Amino acid sequence: MRPTPRSRLLALVLLALLAMVSLSGCMRIHVALAVSQDDLVSGTMIIAALPTRDGDPGPALTVPPELTDRVQMEKYAADGYVGQKVTFKDLRFADVTTLSEGIASGKQYRLSFRRSGDLVSMSGSIDLTQLPAEKADVQVKMAFPGSINRTNGIKDEQGTVTWQPKPGAVTEFDVTAEYTDTSGGSWIKWALIVGGAAVGVAAIVVLLALFVHRRGRKQFAAEQAQATSVSWYDSARG
Repeated sequence: MRPTPRSRLLALVLLALLAMVSLSGCMRIHVALAVSQDDLVSGTMIIAALPTRDGDPGPALTVPPELTDRVQMEKYAADGYVGQKVTFKDLRFADVTTLSEGIASGKQYRLSFRRSGDLVSMSGSIDLTQLPAEKADVQVKMAFPGSINRTNGIKDEQGTVTWQPKPGAVTEFDVTAEYTDTSGGSWIKWALIVGGAAVGVAAIVVLLALFVHRRGRKQFAAEQAQATSVSWYDSARG
């Protein structure tokens, strides 16, 4: 039996729908956060997808109204993905929870922090049950100012924890860290994991320049003090 025009149209519609469903699952989700010693969180979130049509802006994101003055959102486009890049600095723990729960209408993201003494705990989840595995690029990184006591992620010796959530499932986040670093080290770690090597190198260069400048000032002050002491001693002898 030869296919009728109506059956051909139906087949084309079904193919188009399947293509849209498969493409809508090609997501890129990159999250990098740093927790400071004073319970403030800075970070970057990239949420993007492969476009399904010309002019597709990617996933729709919304910054909760109470955070619009502290959270910046800009268009993101790289490697064929389009979407939004969200950046923020020095948000309180409660603000991070509000942002994670309100950023997307589907409530796919959840993060909460809690501090007890020198211990800070983070729990959360990301729901990727509607996301097929093809071309999924999902990673979450967090830096803490101290040692990691417990986590279900992959930790390194510098206090950074990494998760790679799997498409088609809900991934839970869990970590407990102990505050031991008072030098702002978590910010440096965050600079190294956010935005690639270029940001990390720039941050290191700035920090080294600052260190050399301060060291030079201390050395100059010491030399001046020594010169003054010698001059006074010579005058006293004369």
